[in-house]
Amino acid sequence: MNTKEKAPTSAATLAEAGAEIAACGRAAISCNNFTTAAAGRQIKIADYLSHGQENAIPRRELERLTSMDGRTVRLMIERERRAGTVIASDNQHGYWLTDDPAEAERFSRSMEHRAREILRTARAIKEAAGID
Repeated sequence: MNTKEKAPTSAATLAEAGAEIAACGRAAISCNNFTTAAAGRQIKIADYLSHGQENAIPRRELERLTSMDGRTVRLMIERERRAGTVIASDNQHGYWLTDDPAEAERFSRSMEHRAREILRTARAIKEAAGID
């Protein structure tokens, strides 16, 4: 069961944040920061996460909590990870925060393995299609 204490201030705040982020994807301006100012604070996916795999939250639950679509949630997670927030995940449990170096290493190795597999598949497609 999730034991996190941080919670959104209101459903209206989350709806505003979701609408603003969704509009950002269609805007003619650069949207490098996927956090949104709402009611004087930055909305981040990490705000909804707790430490430890036992407290993981599935993506669909994050979508429900934030009133955002799955693609936006994944983009926000990617941005937060690249900004230094250690958000781990797996297909069985969902997303969680970690400050355990061993857990972060396992997650990093898992992502590197996925990247290699995707590259192998891309190369096979190119070869089959006769593309350099």
